[in-house]
Amino acid sequence: MLRALREIEGGVKLSVNALGRLGRLRRPPIRESFLRQIYFTGVTAATGVVLRASVLGVLIIAITMDVLDADVDLAVKILLLLVFREIGPLAAAVVVILRTGTAISAEVAMMRISGQTRALRHLGINLYDYIVVPRVAGVMLATMVLTFYIQFLAVLGGLLFSPLIIDATFMELSGRFFALFSPVDFVYSTIKSLLFGFTIAACCCYHGLNPPSLTQNAVPQVVTRAVTQSAMLMLGINAVFAYIVFGILFFGLVTAKV
Repeated sequence: MLRALREIEGGVKLSVNALGRLGRLRRPPIRESFLRQIYFTGVTAATGVVLRASVLGVLIIAITMDVLDADVDLAVKILLLLVFREIGPLAAAVVVILRTGTAISAEVAMMRISGQTRALRHLGINLYDYIVVPRVAGVMLATMVLTFYIQFLAVLGGLLFSPLIIDATFMELSGRFFALFSPVDFVYSTIKSLLFGFTIAACCCYHGLNPPSLTQNAVPQVVTRAVTQSAMLMLGINAVFAYIVFGILFFGLVTAKV
């Protein structure tokens, strides 16, 4: 219990300090690290999700119309709800955790164990500026872009290839999609993806900077803790968003057109 409280306190402190120092990204060395993080997190991961995201949209529309015997309006509405509000941000976050979360936690832990962080302190370099800020900002931005990329591919794949399986034309599906699409869907997924990226990067940096011991054996433990807690935090954030958007609506406190 005490350890959990220490981790929560340390994570919150790291998160607040990282947010307060985002202006340091203007400095060339930190900006270069920030750009490298974006490339590793977003660009290198983009090619691996093309086919999966495209098939996702087809499956959602095809299953909705064929199995549930739904019309075009309901199928497209479910596509919007699932891809833009739920599956898109979650899929991007899972990719980021598995690829970038493991890399960040292991890299930062090795820097801590090998004494690189101590050397940086002796040189008067702030660890938050050099290690935490570029990684947090880079992962946030890359997660948001990766979310939009997955959403675009899923929607495009669903609209293009679903007519090959179900009795609906591309014009019907695309027409209903643009008629039902709301800026709220875009804002919702943007906020969620940014929070996912921030939480994953901050959690992995915290565990990397605070390994259980200063031996090589601590690296796997750091990676396991970082990935596990990142996933739990991501699911917690998603549950809060789902309650705010769907749970409160069901209780009638506010009304919204979905």
